[in-house]
Amino acid sequence: MPSLLTMTGISKRFGATQALADVSLSVPAGRVLALIGENGAGKSTLMKVLSGAHGPDSGSMLLSGKPYAPTGPHDARLAGVSMIYQELNLAPDLSVEDNVMLGQECRWRGPRGGLALLDRKTQRDKVRQALDTLGHPDLRPETPVGQLSIAQQQLVEIARALAADSKVIVFDEPTSSLTRQDVERLFAVIRKLRDAGLGIVYISHFLEEIRQVCDCYSVLRDGRSVGQGELDGSTDSEIVSLMVGRGVSELFPTVPHSPGEVLLSLKGLSGERSPQEVTFELRRGEILGLAGLIGAGRTETLRCLFGLDVTSHGEAKVATNMNAPLTLALSPQSRGARGPEMMTLPHSTRGRIRAGLGLVSEDRKTEGLAQTRAIADNMTYSRLTPYSRWGWLNLSR
Repeated sequence: MPSLLTMTGISKRFGATQALADVSLSVPAGRVLALIGENGAGKSTLMKVLSGAHGPDSGSMLLSGKPYAPTGPHDARLAGVSMIYQELNLAPDLSVEDNVMLGQECRWRGPRGGLALLDRKTQRDKVRQALDTLGHPDLRPETPVGQLSIAQQQLVEIARALAADSKVIVFDEPTSSLTRQDVERLFAVIRKLRDAGLGIVYISHFLEEIRQVCDCYSVLRDGRSVGQGELDGSTDSEIVSLMVGRGVSELFPTVPHSPGEVLLSLKGLSGERSPQEVTFELRRGEILGLAGLIGAGRTETLRCLFGLDVTSHGEAKVATNMNAPLTLALSPQSRGARGPEMMTLPHSTRGRIRAGLGLVSEDRKTEGLAQTRAIADNMTYSRLTPYSRWGWLNLSR
């Protein structure tokens, strides 16, 4: 299979940090390449070099056999390389058509030249053609993007790449905010793009997803290329070993552990639609993992627990000594003592924060941070009482 894109010997340093060191990558035409690696392995930096956001310190790139050295993201898009980020870059108040054609508008000049006017008809036809190619003619070009679901907004990003005649499209963890049904629709779109001869780079931490939609893989570790191959001939254990640099059996050694008392108890917790009948206990000193496919109700369980979504029935209790020091709770005297007193969680999110619960949202950008405010503001917004007196905030504290 001929290589559509080749990156050879790419290196990039930020101050004292060597982000990429002699990385090589090949993207075949008509195939989906999985770019795999732990957080900090260099995946995002490599793709930013590809998309023109960063310039490499050394190395070279070829696109369709010709030298490729973009001076910026717009230059990369004009050359045929598009990147669809995890955090979508769309203008919510503009229409689907305006978002798709932003920066590549169709213009018309009269027979005598003069001022160029926007050619709405040609532009709208081009947008409809891109949406038809994706198999979603139901998306109307005149609809404001802010009225669309996350999955539909993602399709607008892909349509923008098609309207730019992209040869290579990079998907950066595209399923993070999608339901199971939307993920299947996205995979169908990616397969359609692959069958049309495009080169696809798919970044994900989920090997299950990668096996569903990708053909081959390349692994980065500590900014270096450490392995590549066909997915059909590789096991998950082999790929994970390449990612972390040691065998899978060494990742989770057996460690003696004596859990403390129960801090959180859920019994039959159910939301209006999801989750249904969730029951578990969390003890002091434990890390409890919630596992499941996309759409199984993991996020919904935490949102109900934190009071963000309505709970239809069930019981959620928390220990009254939630904030007691860990060393005291696990002392020999306390281990033999009676379990802690439990109380039902308050209905409001504010009450649950006061009871000792915290939530790190999966949507950090819109739910987790106020990005126009200072770090100190973000760290104290959920709990201003210790830093205020008589309604006045003590900024020095």
